[in-house]
Amino acid sequence: MIDARKIRTVGYDIGIDLIKITTAEPFNEAAKRIKYQIDEGLYLDSEHWHLRDVDRSCDVRAVLPGARSIIAACQCYLTDERAESDVTDDPHGSIARYTWRNHYSDLRERLKKLAGFLKTEYDANTAVFSNSEIPEKPIAQRSGIGYFGKNSLIINERFGSWVVLGEIIADIEIDPDPPHRGNCGDCSICVEMCPTHAIIEPYIIDRRRCIQALTNWYGVLPDDIARVWSNRLYGCTDCQDSCPANRAVEAQPVRAEVGYVGPSASLREILSMSEKEYRRKYARNQMTARWINFQAIRRNALVALGNIRSHGTMPLLEKYARDNDPILAKSARWAMARF
Repeated sequence: MIDARKIRTVGYDIGIDLIKITTAEPFNEAAKRIKYQIDEGLYLDSEHWHLRDVDRSCDVRAVLPGARSIIAACQCYLTDERAESDVTDDPHGSIARYTWRNHYSDLRERLKKLAGFLKTEYDANTAVFSNSEIPEKPIAQRSGIGYFGKNSLIINERFGSWVVLGEIIADIEIDPDPPHRGNCGDCSICVEMCPTHAIIEPYIIDRRRCIQALTNWYGVLPDDIARVWSNRLYGCTDCQDSCPANRAVEAQPVRAEVGYVGPSASLREILSMSEKEYRRKYARNQMTARWINFQAIRRNALVALGNIRSHGTMPLLEKYARDNDPILAKSARWAMARF
């Protein structure tokens, strides 16, 4: 059994905020929860969980045969950057804080360096992940990184839920940490503050109503959701903004240099550029990941304009109201009706 202390020391020297260890047994409870949500129809059709082998997805040995340990990590993305004020004659769409920079990529690169150390020191075979299809939140809970909040996010004592998660799957046996046994107690503020009431019960999200999930789903938004969409272009953090566990979290200096996007983007510009231009401008950010639907980004921009109601954008909305894409056309007409 390898002592984890040296691994942690190296990881912290590399710049990783927190490292915990757990075993590589399957995450059977997570598989049950996913299957329940599939059966209840709580996933969006674009998420394709119903097409996956859920049990396999919740077993890290499927990605690294012979896996014995998981090195779990988190990185705080609450930085000391400030959101810029929108320019009145150039309406901006807000971008969720975790997407201002590509913190996932930054953490992944740091974990790759740690994996290199494991290879040199212990001849370990590894697989590195961050923002992946392996069960990252159950890994974080079982390793002791944090506990599940009622909004289904992982909450850490120091960083709250302002964390991205990453993992190294390894075929060496490392002394594991105990699971995190914390919980939200009687607090249900996130449930109450969700603008679309997507948290239908503690730890269960109806992703068909979750703005965060819907920003990459392509279709016409229901009117009740569109009306509370505000000026969002990508993502939503209302449940985090209202969480008491996040109130005392200290903002960190900026470390992730890759994929900078910032707190907002010009909606005029988004609706005037091609997909190729969009992916070039926001390259290496999760907003341009291969699974991101650019048409959904355009739809988001149109809905945001409907909520901002800047009269100078009416010609742009009129143009999209005649678009050959029926979803964009309907979204533009909805926005125009908001005036």
